[in-house]
Amino acid sequence: MFAENPDLYPTPMRLQRKMFSKIDFRYVSTVLEPSAGRGDLLEGIEEQMKVTNRYRKTHDIDAIELDPNLISILKGKGKRVIHDNFLSFDSYKRYDCIIMNTPFSEGDKHLIKAIELQERGGQVVALINAETLKNPYSNTRKHLVRLLDKYNADVEFIQDGFTQADRKTSVEVALVYVSIPKIENESLIINNLKQDESYKVKSDLHSTQIVNGDFIKGIVENYNYEVKAGLRLIEEYEKLKPLMLKSFKESDSPVLELGLSNKDDEGSSLENGYIKQIRLKYWSALFSNDQFMGLFTSNLKRKYMEYVQELKDYDFSFYNIYTLRIQLNNEMIQGVEDTILNLFEEFSHKHYFDESSKNIHLYDGWKTNKSYKVNKKVIIPLNGYNRWWDGKYNPTSYEVMDKLKDMEKVFNYLDDGSTGEIDLVDTMKMAEHYGETKKIDLKYFYISLFKKGTCHIEFKNMDLLQKFNLFGSNKRGWLPPSYGKAPYEDMSKAEKDVIDNFEGKESYNKVMQNKGYFIQDTKELLKITS
Repeated sequence: MFAENPDLYPTPMRLQRKMFSKIDFRYVSTVLEPSAGRGDLLEGIEEQMKVTNRYRKTHDIDAIELDPNLISILKGKGKRVIHDNFLSFDSYKRYDCIIMNTPFSEGDKHLIKAIELQERGGQVVALINAETLKNPYSNTRKHLVRLLDKYNADVEFIQDGFTQADRKTSVEVALVYVSIPKIENESLIINNLKQDESYKVKSDLHSTQIVNGDFIKGIVENYNYEVKAGLRLIEEYEKLKPLMLKSFKESDSPVLELGLSNKDDEGSSLENGYIKQIRLKYWSALFSNDQFMGLFTSNLKRKYMEYVQELKDYDFSFYNIYTLRIQLNNEMIQGVEDTILNLFEEFSHKHYFDESSKNIHLYDGWKTNKSYKVNKKVIIPLNGYNRWWDGKYNPTSYEVMDKLKDMEKVFNYLDDGSTGEIDLVDTMKMAEHYGETKKIDLKYFYISLFKKGTCHIEFKNMDLLQKFNLFGSNKRGWLPPSYGKAPYEDMSKAEKDVIDNFEGKESYNKVMQNKGYFIQDTKELLKITS
């Protein structure tokens, strides 16, 4: 670990205690640790906040770490890693304190970045290589020294601070504490009132209409615009509060109150509570957008929508969106496979009753006599009529449309893109309008809806149906391991018997001639679909 990361020097407990002694944690609710490493200092911060603020159920602590291996360790410990490179980090969130053990090689840049983040008000506690301050030979170091002078920083030089650490070094370090007071600006509204008693407000309605061709870029820009607007409102409100008190006592509360529509149970400030709710709004919108979640079936969407609540603690940024998309894509491989197999089962024995007994063709599979494949015509329980009141034909109900969309999405995964588009929603609306119940023409199949609550499905493309059956049978282990690899003539008698039962020699030879289409793993299906 240390050999791969020359800047990783975990903070020993003795130095942690010195760092924490600079801070009154009673007034700290949000903390950033921007060089988290394996989490030593982060865990010390958590413990200190638990001891000081026992009444709080949760503690708002964010971490940043550049090393992917260390990020995995931190996430494995349940830590909230919000970004990778601290020097490129930017957020509207306000931190009461930034506590950091800076990389020795870039301590000047990291400490400058921390001070810049706290320019609106806040504290910084940092360990830095003492040589950075004692020998300010570069422009960056000189700039850092000027900043420390500007904010009257407290600097303590510590010899042998890491001699008893997990990774030992005799390098002298400096413990730096900077407290930046909150900037008190005059209200722009008050200034405008002074300049113009008529208080005429000019507004450009088009200024809020941010439109961008790139979906992700556009929605991030919208988020940034909305957060800025809300924070500006909160900032102006805080400046106006002294003019709106219930009485002439300075300690009284204002007549006009600004608050959140949804209660924040985490003790966040108004600014951070607002940011969390706007984040939640945009993460929810992203998860509901077909451009981002288009490949997901309804059951997969529901699964990931449950995850949205956790995302309110993460900035709606390019980094976090693409990190999440990579994670979703990795998880979706298994999700897509499960979705196809669930439909494969549903078309077979899951709804096996007299009327649907012809859904499947039973055959003796590889080392099993319980194998099946789906036939051209399938019957499933799906009610296209109102159940509880007038029994009216209703093929566009949520239940019917959700099921048809999921079925179509499964075959979208399997299709190579050659099937022409038929708009499902428009087709079903037309069927409802004209009372069409039989052989409704959809993208991959015809459907007929009956009052007894069943749906008859007839597949159009036999090659695609064959691909569906091959995917299900292969994943269930019902076909010989040599399927698709060996010519029919080279197979053993047992292997030929399974092929003959499943499809026959002629059909197998057709598969062998076009293996690229008929036999694909889940990753390949996703590449084609996307």
